[in-house]
Amino acid sequence: MRLTLFIAGSISFLIVTLLISANSSSTNNPNARNILSENPDADIIQWGGVVYQNVSDRDWLPTGYQTGEAIGEIIKKTDRKWFYRDCFATKLAKGTILYANEGSDYQSSEFLSTILVEKGGELLVYQVLVEG
Repeated sequence: MRLTLFIAGSISFLIVTLLISANSSSTNNPNARNILSENPDADIIQWGGVVYQNVSDRDWLPTGYQTGEAIGEIIKKTDRKWFYRDCFATKLAKGTILYANEGSDYQSSEFLSTILVEKGGELLVYQVLVEG
């Protein structure tokens, strides 16, 4: 009986520890769940484990963006908060091509500050959402 309780307690402790560590990360960057909870109509994409938000309509946005290298494409359009993955978007259709800014010399392991999208003859600018 004692052995059974010890094993059950050990397994419970291990599960709780794993769940806590899985939900914590070294950075506190906003994720899709955070953003969509606050604004269900947000225009976001996820790329490289971080979320980018459409900032094309902002007054402070500099001009002169031009599409460079194609870096990927949207694989799913969704507004779900859970299990939001890379190449998912809330407003962009499946198959929409994602571009780095011209001259960014993009490498697949590189962190991008902006992602560009051509949609309906318009260039959309998505800016990374990071803490700090």
